[in-house]
Amino acid sequence: MRHLFWRIYLTYLIIVVLCTAGVGFLALRSFGDFHRDQTARELEARAALVRDEVGPLLEAGDQATVQVTVRRLGEVSETRITVISNGLPGAPVGEVVAESRAAPEELERHSDRPEFKAAVSGKVGRATRESATLGTDMMYVAVPVEAAGRVVAVVRTAMSLSRVDDAVKGLSRSILLTAFLVALVAAVIGWYVSRRIARPMREVREGAERFAAGDFTRKLAVPATEEFAGVAESLNRMAEELDEKLGAITRERNEREAVLESMVEGVLAVDPDLHILTLNTAAAELLGVDPVEVQGAAIEEAVRNPDLQRVVGAAVSGQGPVEVDLTVHVGGGDQYLQASGALLHAQGGEVVGAVVVLNDVTRLRRLEAVRRDFVANVSHELKTPVTSIKGFAETLVDGAIDDPAAARRFLKIIAGQADRLNSIIEDLLALSSLEEGKGAGMDLQETRLGDVLSVAVDVCAPKAEAKGITLLVDCPREMYVDANPPLLEQAVVNLLDNAVKYSPDGTTVHVTAVPDGDEVVIAVSDEGQGVSREHLPRLFERFYRVDKARSRDLGGTGLGLSIVKHVTQVHGGRVSVDSIVGRGSTFRIHLPRRHPAA
Repeated sequence: MRHLFWRIYLTYLIIVVLCTAGVGFLALRSFGDFHRDQTARELEARAALVRDEVGPLLEAGDQATVQVTVRRLGEVSETRITVISNGLPGAPVGEVVAESRAAPEELERHSDRPEFKAAVSGKVGRATRESATLGTDMMYVAVPVEAAGRVVAVVRTAMSLSRVDDAVKGLSRSILLTAFLVALVAAVIGWYVSRRIARPMREVREGAERFAAGDFTRKLAVPATEEFAGVAESLNRMAEELDEKLGAITRERNEREAVLESMVEGVLAVDPDLHILTLNTAAAELLGVDPVEVQGAAIEEAVRNPDLQRVVGAAVSGQGPVEVDLTVHVGGGDQYLQASGALLHAQGGEVVGAVVVLNDVTRLRRLEAVRRDFVANVSHELKTPVTSIKGFAETLVDGAIDDPAAARRFLKIIAGQADRLNSIIEDLLALSSLEEGKGAGMDLQETRLGDVLSVAVDVCAPKAEAKGITLLVDCPREMYVDANPPLLEQAVVNLLDNAVKYSPDGTTVHVTAVPDGDEVVIAVSDEGQGVSREHLPRLFERFYRVDKARSRDLGGTGLGLSIVKHVTQVHGGRVSVDSIVGRGSTFRIHLPRRHPAA
């Protein structure tokens, strides 16, 4: 009987001690983490407020006022505030510009501080360590100060952790006192209620294990005994707090994932062993991989791109921010990416991997290529008439002016080249005006399409009659579109003018307008020589000609179809073309169909 008593009694005491210790450990850990996280959030908010105060002063170069402001804000908020240069005028990277607790000139450079490095990369930097200046454990939070699109300085706030440590110590004393009282009561009355205690204690132990496993759905039943009721209630309160904290962590994770998924830029994070930690949808699309399948895989296995692998490796190795231009082959075409890699730091400042941000610059590269081609074409197109004018003018100066017949012929050529130069300039100005959204007022109004087509035909009729070409118009009289009549007339005139130029004498040019679903299609068809298939995708580019010599002979500037394209885009439409060599071409303007008001 005595042996059984002691076994039950000691088991009871051990269970009480273990449960109390487990609860205390979890409570202390959660309490400490909570207070540290709250302190970090408070420091980040204060740093952001300080940044708003000193940012304009830093841009103005008023560092003296920055020091005064920082010292004042530090005294008001009881926070240590430091402003660190990242390339400010007259201040090297890492130099302390302003400090609330010490003279800036007495402090060493902070360029090696982890929170500074994180803030320079555009993130919020956090670090906890002993302050060399104050000799106490401090929590540091740094935020970047941006100007002209780059980080020019870092605002760092710091707070002593003594308050958090004191709170944890106070909680420790409370937990120890509670454990002592429970053990004392258990020792006094344990032999009376040992059998009755066995079952409640087992339930408490099982409940604590559930809580430790993350199951907070079932709360502990509160026993009739006051002491164990307090333990159960404490565990239940702890479970509620943990449930709330886990819920907050889950919400933060979901928000972070939502932000990553909504980003246009691709984000790729890897651990120190180059295994993928996270990959948002944009990055998966840019790299042509399945984000679920590559989760946890090595970067070499997931992405078969040596350049990207080198960027990730360089970022993980700590070589500083890495920026590299990449070319990836996805979906049957090349995409141009700009990759920026940097180290990934945990809350404590330790390196947990690297993050690479991918920007799709394919459209930018293509626009740059178009710009280069445009500059080259403009130079060539302007150089030709200018050279011709200069040559004939020099010929006249050298004596040809004394020959009336030759002088008249040369002057006629000069006038023609001047007209060509003027046409090119006018077309370029028209294109520029359209691209800038100006045009002829850009007001779209209800317009009878037949009237626009009739005016365009009247404009081109003299050229057509000179070549014996018949212009036929087929358009319903009551067909209306929302358009800018002068711009639309110019586009149709350009198409008709081309059709007349490149059609043989005695042929017919058809102009039709028909509804097609949600569009109204204006088509200009000729019976000319046609255009081969390989030229069709580029016909609407500036200065693109199928037959350059013939186009110049006919007086074309190479910009007419480009103007048609831009006018159509201004109206919210599009252009298309069909052509058969030897049989003719059909150019179409697709405009949104106007629906009657309800």
